[in-house]
Formats: sequence, C-alpha cells, structure tokens
Amino acid sequence: MALSVATEFVENIPGYRKQDCELRAFYRLAGKLKKTFPQLRICLSLDALYANQQTFEICRKNEWKYIITFKKGSMSSIHEEAMTIKSLQKENRATYEKNNIKQRYAWATEIEHEGHKTNVLECAEFTKGRVKGKRYLWMTNLSITKDNVNEIGNNGGRLRWKIENEGFNMQKNGGYGLEHTYSSNPTAMKNFYLLLQIAHIINQLMEKGSLLKEGVKKAFGGIRNFTRRLLEGLRTILLTPERLRNILSAPCQIRFDSS
Repeated sequence: MALSVATEFVENIPGYRKQDCELRAFYRLAGKLKKTFPQLRICLSLDALYANQQTFEICRKNEWKYIITFKKGSMSSIHEEAMTIKSLQKENRATYEKNNIKQRYAWATEIEHEGHKTNVLECAEFTKGRVKGKRYLWMTNLSITKDNVNEIGNNGGRLRWKIENEGFNMQKNGGYGLEHTYSSNPTAMKNFYLLLQIAHIINQLMEKGSLLKEGVKKAFGGIRNFTRRLLEGLRTILLTPERLRNILSAPCQIRFDSS
C-alpha cells in the first residue's frame, strides 16, 4: 500500500539563506526517520533528483538500501562507466516473459564513485504487437543476481509509480481535495494535509483489510454508508480525552487480504 506518512514540508523559514527544496526536505526527513525507526529496514525508492553523493552517504550511514531512477544527465561519469561495464559483464543478463510482455535485463556491478559503490540495472521492455519498446534504468546498492533482478526491477524500481498513482494522484483526484486551496494560512494548510493523510490511510485500511469485509459491510451495508455515518459522528459527538482513552484501550487488529 502507498501510505502517506512522515511528511516533511518544503518551506522557507524567516531569515533563510538558501531556497528550500525537495532535496533539503529529504535530508531533514532522513534524520527524523532514522531517529524514530532506528532498526527499521528501509529501501528508498527515489527519482533521478536524488542521485547524488549525499544520498549515497545517508544510505551508507543509516544502512539503508536505495533504488534510484537513473538518467544520463544525473551522474554522467557513472552512466558512462556503467554502460562500458555492462557490455563487458556478459553474464549479467536475464529475460522474463509474462502476459505478452518481454523484459530483458542487463546490469553492471561494483561501480565506484567517490568512496561509494553502486550497481546499475537496465530493463528493456517489449510488448507484443508494439513496434517501440521502453527502457528503464536504475541505480541501487542492492546486490543484483539473476534470481532477484525481476523483483528489483518490477517490485522495486517501478514501484515508485505506485506512490504517484495510489498516493498523490489519489489524494488529488480521488475526492480528498489535495489541490484545492482551503486556506492561505501556512499552518492551516499543513493541518489540512495531515488530516487528509489520516483519512486516506483509514480508507486504505478499510478497503484492503478485514475491517471492511467483516465489520463495516455487516454493520452499515457498505463503505459509503459508513463514511456518511462517520461524518455525522464527527459533527455531532463530542470526543473527550476520557472517551478517547477508553476507545484506545480496547484491542484492535486489522488483517490484510493476501488474495
């Protein structure tokens, strides 16, 4: 699932020297993630903007894995070396076919860059009946083998689109109103987005977990009726700290549908 959590806002505080950006926000967020989840095994799925030395160092220091969309202009020296090594490492090849789609993988390993080693994975994809194919390229510090190359490519590198489609795109166009300007107050906008994220997470837990099938449908007849009742409850029922503590004290478990 694409659960939107731990947001780091891009903003310029008073007296700033340099313009804030996604990269700076990521560097701040990385420190918070490591502090909050020191033992969590993390694999970062990033676009080409993050292909740089500082990202490599953060992952090395935190013992994180990464899969970064790779473009020639991002780190040209690595790209040139990777293409040369790939042509020499003939054994690093694999082909997979499924549902009229053929994927040809090739990869180059142990590419050094300023004290860091990385691997580059290429996927050429061809669909039956189409003349033109697609080409994907990633950088990763995962060890690539013939046994896991398909997993890294399809369930790693290309999984980033799940974040875009089921994450941000759903928040924009799925009824959550992310792109609507509800306020010009920065604090109010942040609060709105955090509440939007909570709503999106709850909805995914209900749709993909046992709560919807075993509880909501039986009690309310469907998710639409449940959300209407939930909205009325938020409008009319006062949730006191004591009532909230009583609710949270009861055990609750949501199991996900693995089918």
